[in-house]
Amino acid sequence: MKNNTATTHRILKQGSSHLTPIASAVALLAMGLAMPAYAQDAKPEGEVVVVTGIRASLQQSLNQKKNAESLVEVITAEDIGKMPDKNVADSLSRVAGVTTTSAGSAEGSFGENEHVQLRGMLSQMTLTTLNGHTVSSGDWYGPNIANGGRSVSYTLLPSDLVGRIVVHKSSQADLLEGGAAGTVDIQTRKPLEFRDKLTTSASVEAAYSTAAKSTDPAVTALINWKSDDNKFGILGQVFSQTRKLQRAGSEGVWWDKTGANYPDPALANKNISLLSGAVLFQQERKRQGGYLEAQWKPASNVTLDLSGFLSTVDAKNYNTNYMADTINAVNGPGWNGNAVKPTQPATVVGNTITSVFYGKDAFGANSAGAWSVVEDVAARPDAKTDSKFLNFDGKWVVNKDLTLNGKLGHTSGSGKTTDVGFEVLSAWNQGAGYTLTPDGIFVLNVPGGDKFVRAGGGIGGWGGYSSSSDKENYGQVDGEYKLAFDAVPSIQFGVRMAKHERDLTKLNMVLGAGATDDTQIPDSAIGNYGNNWYGNLPVNPTPGFNPFKISNDYVASWVAKYATFNTHATQQEFNIKEDATAAYVMANLQPSEAISGNVGVRFVRTKMDIHAFLPGGKPEYEQSFNDVLPSLNLRADLAQNLVGRFALNRGMSRPDFGQLAGNDLRDTEHNGVGSNPYLKPIRSNNIDFSAEWYFAPKALLSAGIFASKLDGVIAYGHSILPYADASHGGAIANYDISSPVNTDGKLKGMDLAYEQNIWGGIGVNANYTYADGEQTGKLAEGTCNGKAGEDCTLYGTSKNSYNVGAFYEDDRFSARIGYSHRSTYKLGNRGGADYFQSANGSLNIALNYTLNKSVMFTLEAQNLNDPLLTVYKTDTTQIAGVYKNGKTVYGGVRIKY
Repeated sequence: MKNNTATTHRILKQGSSHLTPIASAVALLAMGLAMPAYAQDAKPEGEVVVVTGIRASLQQSLNQKKNAESLVEVITAEDIGKMPDKNVADSLSRVAGVTTTSAGSAEGSFGENEHVQLRGMLSQMTLTTLNGHTVSSGDWYGPNIANGGRSVSYTLLPSDLVGRIVVHKSSQADLLEGGAAGTVDIQTRKPLEFRDKLTTSASVEAAYSTAAKSTDPAVTALINWKSDDNKFGILGQVFSQTRKLQRAGSEGVWWDKTGANYPDPALANKNISLLSGAVLFQQERKRQGGYLEAQWKPASNVTLDLSGFLSTVDAKNYNTNYMADTINAVNGPGWNGNAVKPTQPATVVGNTITSVFYGKDAFGANSAGAWSVVEDVAARPDAKTDSKFLNFDGKWVVNKDLTLNGKLGHTSGSGKTTDVGFEVLSAWNQGAGYTLTPDGIFVLNVPGGDKFVRAGGGIGGWGGYSSSSDKENYGQVDGEYKLAFDAVPSIQFGVRMAKHERDLTKLNMVLGAGATDDTQIPDSAIGNYGNNWYGNLPVNPTPGFNPFKISNDYVASWVAKYATFNTHATQQEFNIKEDATAAYVMANLQPSEAISGNVGVRFVRTKMDIHAFLPGGKPEYEQSFNDVLPSLNLRADLAQNLVGRFALNRGMSRPDFGQLAGNDLRDTEHNGVGSNPYLKPIRSNNIDFSAEWYFAPKALLSAGIFASKLDGVIAYGHSILPYADASHGGAIANYDISSPVNTDGKLKGMDLAYEQNIWGGIGVNANYTYADGEQTGKLAEGTCNGKAGEDCTLYGTSKNSYNVGAFYEDDRFSARIGYSHRSTYKLGNRGGADYFQSANGSLNIALNYTLNKSVMFTLEAQNLNDPLLTVYKTDTTQIAGVYKNGKTVYGGVRIKY
């Protein structure tokens, strides 16, 4: 529907001859936000105002926030240009109440902010739009492709696109449904809003990664032309950004329990890591694309706009995991059930074995079928994702009372990857074991582990090909009619229709004859990780030796020679068609000079046709839902420069597509995450109170409290279900499956924010959000089950998050530093167990020097603190992964004319 972002409908009282302060602010707002990131210039209509600098940007953002009828946060292009923001999520990470995730499924971080969450709710409950239109996207990482999320992947949205970003923390009837937690609207620059007839700008940048020890280029360019009469304009932007990533880590790939009859009774029924790895992730990521927009005013009361966008990310990557293998010691050689005792005393913390070693003689005279090392190279040589759209917007001022707006568009996104696990098995040599350090690092004890032992080992393989497409066609008409009634100056109304389709194709890998013969691996393909491969991890996971490593090039050639992908994994594939129809009416309110706002209702009907596999179920499912979403937003001038706000609304978010259909299965562990085609939407009843004190120019002190009652929030049940095991020729096996279900929940919290230009060119900012999310519905087979030790925290909720920052600027030089932090939160559930991301934070800095009005030099850095990122299962003794991505330093120049 019509996207009224940070606008006001407060109007002149009859007979008044002066603009109200808010109307003045809106006029000022409409004149800016359309130049390169370090300078925003106004429209040529009326007085020309040039807005530059961090302080001017701060004032501009605060003006827009202050004058909005609902609770919003605003980020301008200047804010983004003065920080090392490489995608839109980087920019949003500094906003109060906003947290970001960089995790790939539950596999840890891949070094770039990717999804956005509002006020402690999952990213699927935050709707992202671009100029008020929906945006489809994909993913390059296999598990994320299978998960079928609705949340936009921000890796496809470079920050250079932004004119401004408006974060709606409360809903209103004219906003698109789907954001139960809120809506993020990314607004691009408009061709007719530029000051000059011709504007060009470009940036050239080099990025150095301290972990990958690589310097890579990034180039962006913009050109805007408009006619002398300001009736036609065209804007073009292009971008190309390359980045090499190397992530060092340590992983507990497979946690299990020892048996009740384990040979050492003291270790019976204990958690033990069966595969403990030293992991090295390497990727070359290349983001390319562009944006084109044409704007035409064929008449003074008509504006037409056509815009198109394309972004692609090539994300070729290899993940090498050198793992101490204790599977055979716990389950017997060849999994024959003949477990053996450790040859050294083991250490137990709580119910977890944190140190254990099985020596070379652990199996006696016959260790046939046992391995001491498994090395997996997950090869994804063709991983890629894209997002694109084509949108048409029109505005017709019919007369002095009636204005109509129309939108028509198509958006699509895709993600695809070959995901092959090349697995070499090194025969039992001198034994295997691990010690888990307080930092969560698995220190591997594998004597002779720098050598690949061929005899008695071999090659294994697993994997497949995943491809997903996401597309939507949509159209909408909105109107606003002005009334001759002071208390209700105008009525807005509209209708929207959308047809959405999401599908997942999954092909199993089949290996040709000779693939498992390890004698074919040439000695030249067997190297080592290299000195100091672990970077800044607290300790070396492989002290005293560098693990052997099969080269990425050899793995790629092995995949090309032996792997074929032509058998559909039908139990994981799905197709979902979703039709949505919506209509709304909203009254803009101004009962007095001091009070304004809006009240409205949105009606939404959703119809789904789901084609998917469900054990024991049918292949086709149909669902339909009707939602009535009322909203009320009030703004009050409590005193000079003191604004109070109240919001009451009902929102809704639809379940992720991968929660409705498909299955993400792990054949080795025989566990996974299932789906539920009977899921209902997540509905939230939200209430907000806040106060904003603009106590000085370029200054704000604010506080707010919020609460949500959640109906249908997603949690996970747990069951044993039969699936075909692709790694064993499709044999049916029982899998430990976590399946999504609707339940109830609640969330409450508060926001605090402070910003001020203290003196001269020095300023500070800080914000803090407290969010307490709780699942109130109990599930007998879930982790919130009414039993002792239950965990009822909502998925995605960090109880504490905050940002602190400072800046300095003068006529030539500016510097800005910021630190963002979030506390531990629950990532997801697999095999009946919850996975958590530990607390983490990031320190970023930007330095800029303006040579003249056309040239600026930049020096920026991300992740200066190189945070340790830890993922654990159930409790902090069962470490799933610990990672470090290193720091990234950017140096470049920006030019505009």
